[in-house]
Amino acid sequence: MTDSTPTPVARRRPRYILGTFWLFVTVGLFTSGVSGGGIGVVLISLLTLLYTIYLYRGGRWGLIVW
Repeated sequence: MTDSTPTPVARRRPRYILGTFWLFVTVGLFTSGVSGGGIGVVLISLLTLLYTIYLYRGGRWGLIVW
């Protein structure tokens, strides 16, 4: 006899605290890039925004910088 019960799939949990940290970093980078006129800083802030969305959706890799 084989067991036909499906195995539970581990769901990824959203990383709210880490995502909120990166959201604050994103807002800081964006405001400094817009007020200082640096297009490079604005582009980096858009990349951190994408990383923040990744974390809120349950991203696997969490990175924190102190």
